[in-house]
Amino acid sequence: MKTIWLSALYCLALSTPAFSQKTYFVISDNGLKLREIPAKNGRVLAVAPFGAKVQVQVDPNTGDGEMKFDPPARRDTVGALFSSRFGDKTIPHIGYWWNVKYAGKTGYMFSGFLADSETVHSVFYPELNNQFRLRNTDGNAGASNDPEFDQDWYWYGLFRGKDGRFDLKKVTPRYAVADYTDAAGNYELIARELIIRTDLQPRRPVWILGSRKPWKEQPGIQGINVEDAPQELFTDGGRVPNPAFLKKYALEVEEKTIRREGEHEQGIQAWYMTDKNGIRQMVEPLSIEYSYTMYLYPNALAWAGDLDGDGKLDYIFRADGEIGYYVLYLTTLAAKGEIARPAAVLWHWYTC
Repeated sequence: MKTIWLSALYCLALSTPAFSQKTYFVISDNGLKLREIPAKNGRVLAVAPFGAKVQVQVDPNTGDGEMKFDPPARRDTVGALFSSRFGDKTIPHIGYWWNVKYAGKTGYMFSGFLADSETVHSVFYPELNNQFRLRNTDGNAGASNDPEFDQDWYWYGLFRGKDGRFDLKKVTPRYAVADYTDAAGNYELIARELIIRTDLQPRRPVWILGSRKPWKEQPGIQGINVEDAPQELFTDGGRVPNPAFLKKYALEVEEKTIRREGEHEQGIQAWYMTDKNGIRQMVEPLSIEYSYTMYLYPNALAWAGDLDGDGKLDYIFRADGEIGYYVLYLTTLAAKGEIARPAAVLWHWYTC
């Protein structure tokens, strides 16, 4: 009898799928419900608050990169998604009911409000992002647009206003995950993408800025979002910056050959901020690990205008590469002899 019992236990162990656990983060600002069954009407077992960690049970043989589970997770639609990589039209919020452990209970959560550790980036540039944050609302699969779970931040959206001006308004970020898999769990480019919008939707900000201290809301900021009008920055559709444009925004560009320690000689376009007192400050590169180049220099302007209300131009510069970034420069941070100083960086990288 003992031999039969042990044999049965062994067979049961072989037939039971071996699950692994992966940590995910709740990104619904209203919290996320743990339900008894994989359905919208399932009995609520618990509510995990924004930023809570939950353990998703995944099949290690297929993983969740392809959104495949054993047994298969139930695909469902919960409300509407307020943004898409492919435009601003409202689309169904598609996701899966994942088997989840939270607060000692096991149940199901909707995947459209769960972000994994690869989406919630934990590494920041050491010298930046301490007092400020920079986010955008375009496709976020290849960018460090991670949710900020610390509630002690003030957030502002920079919106297109009238007559080419911009409005800086206080906002509350809203997060969701767009699922780009088909009914069989297959995808073409990316499986999942973190989407950021604000409580002022459907108005869409061109930038979202975070600050440890409150800013003053500003209507009618005179500025330019260069990515809306790239033809103004470069002449003849090339990479030669337009001198008239540069002068208007107190900028200069100079072709240089540089060589930094540990790198080969490199030809760059050096960008300079200037002022009426004769100060000429170069926009310095940021260093990048795990890339073909250690230092990546900004090669374009993304936005210019007075963000912090001190009557001087602030800038968002762009650097392109295998790994690139947007960097925010604020004049209120400038030391003596400087025009502005970098305040925050938003990383971006290829997704294909």
